[in-house]
This record gives sequence, C-alpha cells and structure tokens, in this order.
Amino acid sequence: MPTSSENTVAIQLENVRKRYRLGAGYDSLATLAGSWGRRLLGRNGRTGDADHFWALNGISFEVHRGEAVGLVGPNGAGKTTTLKLLSRVTRPTSGRIQVFGRFSSLIELGAGFHPDLTGRENVYLNGVILGLTRREVQERFDQIVAFSELEEFMDMPVKRYSSGMYARLGFAVAAHVDPDIMLVDEVLAVGDASFQQKCYDFIHRFVKSGKTTVFVSHNLYVIEQLCDRVIWLERGQIRMSGSPAEVLPAYLDSQDRRLLQSQAEDIESLDDRLHIQSVTFADASGRPTDTFHAGEDVVVEIRYRASRPIESPHFVVAVADVQGGTPLFHASMLVDNRAPAVLSGEGVVRCRFKAAPLRPRPYQVMGEVWGADRARLLVNWQRFGVFHIVDERLHQMGKGGIRHFRADAPVTVPYEWEVL
Repeated sequence: MPTSSENTVAIQLENVRKRYRLGAGYDSLATLAGSWGRRLLGRNGRTGDADHFWALNGISFEVHRGEAVGLVGPNGAGKTTTLKLLSRVTRPTSGRIQVFGRFSSLIELGAGFHPDLTGRENVYLNGVILGLTRREVQERFDQIVAFSELEEFMDMPVKRYSSGMYARLGFAVAAHVDPDIMLVDEVLAVGDASFQQKCYDFIHRFVKSGKTTVFVSHNLYVIEQLCDRVIWLERGQIRMSGSPAEVLPAYLDSQDRRLLQSQAEDIESLDDRLHIQSVTFADASGRPTDTFHAGEDVVVEIRYRASRPIESPHFVVAVADVQGGTPLFHASMLVDNRAPAVLSGEGVVRCRFKAAPLRPRPYQVMGEVWGADRARLLVNWQRFGVFHIVDERLHQMGKGGIRHFRADAPVTVPYEWEVL
C-alpha cells in the first residue's frame, strides 16, 4: 500500500553521496597491488580520499508529482550524476533514493542500441529495456518511426547511422514509453535545428500535461520556461533551491563573477618601447569598479610605461561580448586622429564610453596600439579586461526576466511604441 509520501512525492533523495575513483585503471599487476595496498591503508585510517572524488556529497530534495524541476550548475557540479542515480544507471555510495512511478531517461540517447542490429530491431530491443512489452512497442512503432523521420533507414544497421540519426531514434523510442516521470539531460543540444525544436516541443507538451520532469541543461532560457523550481548544484552540493526568478539570476551572477576574475594577466607588446602595465575600469566620477548599471558611463584606464619616447601612438579600444565575436562598438584614434603627440615614461590613456547602451551581462574590452605611420602594430589586438553590466530590474521581472535580459541583443537604444 502506498504511503502518504508516495501520494504527493514522485522523487525523493535523502543525504545522497556518490564517490568515483580517480585515474584510468590498472596497466600492470604492480599498480593493481599498489591500489590494494592503498585501499587497505585507507580502511586502517592511514590514508585519505586522495584517489577519489565526491561527485555528490550529501544532497537531499524532493520532487512532487506534476512538478518540473531544473538542475543547473557548472560542469562537474553533479547534475548528470544525479540523473544517472535517479535512472538507476549507477548506485549511490550512501543515502537513499526513491522514485515512485514509471520513468523514462533521456540521458544517453540510444545507449541500449546494438550496433549490428537494424533500426527496426533496436526499436524493439530498446523499448523492452525501457519497460515496454513487445506488444506495446508494436502498437507504437509507427509513431516512433514517424517521430524520428528515419523511415527509409529502419532496416539499416545502426552502426552505419550518423550521430544525429542515432540521437533521433534514441529520443523517439524514449519519448514514446509514456512515463509518469521524465529525466532529461541536454537532449536539446543534439541533432539538427528542426530536430532540436521537435524535442523541445515534445518536452514542453509533457511538462504542460502535468507529469513530473527533472531537467538538466546549460540553456537557462529553456530551464526558465519549462521549470517550476530550480536546484543549483555546485561541487556536489545544493547551493540554492527555489523559483527560476530567484535561482537563475543568482546563478548567472555567480558565473559572471568567475568571468570577472579572468582578467588578462599580461598584455603582450610587439615593441619593447611600450608596455601596457594594467587596464582598469572606473565610473563617471572616477571611482574604480568593474560593475556598472545599464546606461552608465564606462571609463577604461590604460596604464603604460614607455622606455623611450614614442611619437603619435594610436590606441584602439573596443567592447565585445565576453564569448568573443565582432566588437559591439569601439573608440579609435586611427579614425578620430586624437593620438597624443608623444608618450614618455609612465602615464594613463583614458577612454570614456558615454551612457554605454548595454544590457546586463559580462563584456570584454579588446585593444591594440598602432605606430605613428599607422602601418606598424606596437601592441597587437588582444583582451585588455572584463567588466559587468547589471540591472536591478532583473530581479523583479519574474518569469521571462532571464530571457529578456540575457537572450536578446546585447545593445539597447532609445525607442518608443505607438499604437494607433
């Protein structure tokens, strides 16, 4: 008889820990014997866990029936390990996991396929592995094939499939198990654009139908749209749990802070006369900062040392997305002819971008320095530093705020609406 907990809870984890061994196995009897010795010493308390790491270190949470929960975190945080434990691909080192209901795992698509069997044969094999009877697979076969769009390849051995075809068939089978609970791990990142959209539409319908979903993705915009609750994992532990409007801005801010710590350590020079000592940022009043509000002035301060006088060096400074790409805007002495007559000793070149029209996210400043003849580079094009634009409204937007402030174009300009 089901307990009262089972009536409302679909998934329950209690103090779950998962430990993995570091290293790549044993290549000789000596290394194997050495490993046995270390393990024996460990049991006697004379060595620690240096040859292991904890992928999960005591996490506890519940997922209620009909709830869509997203797991976010950097690589290695424990997200996929959590899904593998829930789907019984692996077992926890300690703790308790309970899953109430039939589940389907969209984790490693086509993991149960046999390479020498045809697509048709693998549909039956994988369907049975996922819990369907042969009759149920037969009843759903046409739907599975239609979803995969692989009708003409069903009698070909899957070892001849492309990775995209493999993923299509794997998703199609897993999607037609008709589960109570779906475990999803980055499946929207495989296949072509049309297949990714089909996967997203299917998962969206599944979530909206009131069934239980645990969803892992680095695409936070998808997490925001699909999930009722978000759990942020960091180093195998739960850092934060709550609504998407609460957790996602905090997680993004954390990632931004990491990017801000990746400032350029040393700016290379092509001419030993000129050395860029540092590049820092300041607000309109001259206060040093690397965090600005949308629409504020951003001041870039380039501290240099010229070992010998340099005539008319031309500085170029550009602002680009932190992931790279074409600069969004720039200031160039090559264009406006504002080069100093001479640089000598130590000093500062300051560039002020007025009312920078940027949406909240990190940005990188790129730069270079040209000689007086505008034909020779003194400092080659490279990253000078990173700054961050913030907007307090992000925390007040609720659902849709992440998409609005993070996914749209990085540059904003004044505009107005008129409805006639």
